[in-house]
Amino acid sequence: MALFTYRNEAAFSKALVTAMRNRDIFVQRIESGSTGRGVPDIYAIIGTTPVWIELKRVRHASQRFEEIPWRPGQQSWLMDVTRRGQQAITLCCFDDRIVKISHKNLHLHNVVDIEMWDSYYTLKEVLQ
Repeated sequence: MALFTYRNEAAFSKALVTAMRNRDIFVQRIESGSTGRGVPDIYAIIGTTPVWIELKRVRHASQRFEEIPWRPGQQSWLMDVTRRGQQAITLCCFDDRIVKISHKNLHLHNVVDIEMWDSYYTLKEVLQ
């Protein structure tokens, strides 16, 4: 079992962005202060695929069903982008794993069945 010790979302973001740049992935943090409601944290181009990435840090070991702390508008924005043919995901870092959640469907009450999504135990796995 992995143990992720990132104190908060900013620390998780810094580690992820560094790992992406070390793999020569184009990555751009999005400044949330001046962007519209729901815009995710990161825009990346992995290979030739553009990906919008929302990051979340939940400070406990994951349970089967988890309430993801999306703010109002975030899920809608990510779903709209997905419907237009681009990839939009949430990477949710728990203490024991990182879960990649897609946005093809609305997650009612922000609750996600963790077992339905890919789990990773290192940042290297996330980027493969």
